[in-house]
Amino acid sequence: MKSNNILKLLLLIFLFVGQISIAQIKIGAKVGYSDGRINDNSDNIYAQEYDSSSGVDFGITAEFPVNDLFSIQTEIIYTERGGERKGLQPIPSYSLSGLGSVDQLNYLLQLQGKPPVTDEDPLYADFSNIAELNYLEIPILAKLGWGETWRFYAEAGVYFGFLVKSTNITEGESIIYLDAEASDPLYVANPNYDPGDPNSGPLWVPLPPQEFDAETDTKNDLNTWNVGFHAGAGLIRKLAEKHEIYIGFRGSYSFNTVQKDKTFGESHIGGLVFNLGYAYTL
Repeated sequence: MKSNNILKLLLLIFLFVGQISIAQIKIGAKVGYSDGRINDNSDNIYAQEYDSSSGVDFGITAEFPVNDLFSIQTEIIYTERGGERKGLQPIPSYSLSGLGSVDQLNYLLQLQGKPPVTDEDPLYADFSNIAELNYLEIPILAKLGWGETWRFYAEAGVYFGFLVKSTNITEGESIIYLDAEASDPLYVANPNYDPGDPNSGPLWVPLPPQEFDAETDTKNDLNTWNVGFHAGAGLIRKLAEKHEIYIGFRGSYSFNTVQKDKTFGESHIGGLVFNLGYAYTL
């Protein structure tokens, strides 16, 4: 029974491939502008309020026509995704190394009669946070096209992405707060405090503003593989019998979330890409 199913599958593949003329296969290259986006519907404090960030999108393509209307296109694309968040936002515990260990910080808070810092109840500061996610993607798209010299096309399909690089870039200087309303600053011991000198000031004083300029490799914190959906459209201009150029746009959205630890969000990546490309018919 299994053998019959395999034979049927092979026959279907043979019939499909038989519709493709090797002489009609198109190979090409494309480059574009990527308007990346991070979306999170979980109301997670770490993943909210990210705006779009720009990047590049480029790679090679191969299109396999089945008939004048329909073709299959696959690509190998390097693309930049991500987002930017500005303003008051939580500081993950792994970013607190400049303040000593979390245990030391929590001991300091305990002496002040304040609750400990955790990933669920973190510190806050006002700074800029840019998440840059670079993927190698392999889309497999169904493509429909109409026209001759000028040809309109629409495409849709799935893609498989491999995370090449992930970086968080933070910038700015800010007071550190214990709450999301910026009403309770972090206090530290006064280095000039002298219990015998009333002019030495209080025992606890606010921590001075801290710099947040840093680049952090976050690749190990994210899922290596990403699967999603592409859909787009564009216009092709035939230059000669075997040469054509095209301009198009494409939207994408990932099915799976990017974070390994759901404490820091359940974000999906996506965005819009505007491409300019060239194709040559073999």
